[in-house]
Amino acid sequence: MAAFLLWNVDKKPLDGLVQNLVRQLQIDVVLLVEYAFGVSQLPGLLLNDGLFKRRSPKRFGVFTRANHALKLRRYRLADRAGLWRLTPPSGQEGLVVLLHGYDRRNYDDGTRRVFFRRVADTVRRCEASRGHRRTVITGDFNAHPFESAVTDSDGLHAIGVRTIGSSTARKVRGAGVAADFFYNPTWRLYGQQQAEAGAATHYWIGESARELGWHMLDQVVLRPEESARFPEDQLRIVTQVGGISLLDADGLPDRQTASDHLPVVFRWNL
Repeated sequence: MAAFLLWNVDKKPLDGLVQNLVRQLQIDVVLLVEYAFGVSQLPGLLLNDGLFKRRSPKRFGVFTRANHALKLRRYRLADRAGLWRLTPPSGQEGLVVLLHGYDRRNYDDGTRRVFFRRVADTVRRCEASRGHRRTVITGDFNAHPFESAVTDSDGLHAIGVRTIGSSTARKVRGAGVAADFFYNPTWRLYGQQQAEAGAATHYWIGESARELGWHMLDQVVLRPEESARFPEDQLRIVTQVGGISLLDADGLPDRQTASDHLPVVFRWNL
């Protein structure tokens, strides 16, 4: 069973923290968003732990153990998403998508929806060419699990249920055909910490009438068929690395110590 680490490192060389997480949690696949290219020393550090840097769009830092083959596929998703074929020791291939969505403060909802739709369409094409639907999409979505760009059929179409009437597609009025969907287990992770600290992966609050405070921006979604191989009790937000807290005195992500995002770990039994 492969262990994954997802973390938006905020363009900082958080090398020691990442290496300690790899060792502490026995991580097999490291997926970093806003990787500190030209500054980070991770390629050399993680090599000592048996992880190799893999080819990726420049926005990301991707590392896997030698026995987890990872090949970047040639799909045009600009620099905000990458799609890889992952082959773990079992030999059974899976597809991994890592993305960094457009943020709400700088991009309108239409642009954000188009991006998610493009990712979903690309995944469908790749699944058809590979002859399977063993797919996980993860990353900093810059969106909540319940936002329409994530949930709706003309967006990513990732919802909080595994099946609808024993089916992995649903009828959409006016679409003419049933629309397949992704299952989003991150719905169940949001706000489930025992304390408020670490209730999601990012904290930001302004002066608008509607403010959520905690934002579940970093997510993992998968094809519903993969839920049997995806232990949800292993999906969690990390707030401590060894003796180092990733939270400040107020229980919020500590940008001085680490990143404005908290890392997420999960396992996939390919």
